[in-house]
Amino acid sequence: MAGDDHDSQLMNYLVRMVVPMRREFGRQLNVGQFLHDFSYAREVLDEALRSQDPRLLDYAKYVERRLHGPRIADSATAAPAPAAPAPEAAAAPPPAGSPSAEELRARVLKKYTTGLR
Repeated sequence: MAGDDHDSQLMNYLVRMVVPMRREFGRQLNVGQFLHDFSYAREVLDEALRSQDPRLLDYAKYVERRLHGPRIADSATAAPAPAAPAPEAAAAPPPAGSPSAEELRARVLKKYTTGLR
């Protein structure tokens, strides 16, 4: 649900950029291509960030921050990479009371072979 809100906000700002881009730069902004073609999006954003129109500049900054998802955009600095687990921890056998991988797989497959469909 949060992803839908993020997508709608991004789309809202992109649509708001269409007219100012055409007025100032004579560029027809294709929103569909912008969302699917990274090089086109970068080109449009670079051009919009050189704008003299404060509204277009604000829209471009917002879209640039939000384009790659809220995790990247909301963090002021890059989060440190998670530390790799110690090799001995990764090779440790499962606790005595836990089921094996085969037992877990059998449980998952059983739900698809029994019950109502």
